[in-house]
Amino acid sequence: MFETLERLWKEGRLPEIGLSRAVAKGWITEEQKVIIMEQVPAQ
Repeated sequence: MFETLERLWKEGRLPEIGLSRAVAKGWITEEQKVIIMEQVPAQ
């Protein structure tokens, strides 16, 4: 799931709230969310 969310973030198709929801559902950890958000989404 991490790889999928990471790809969507990079493509600019996943907002921050989507990552927060993924953490709440247990799909990724808070640490993984931070790792993903450090990457710049596509413009």
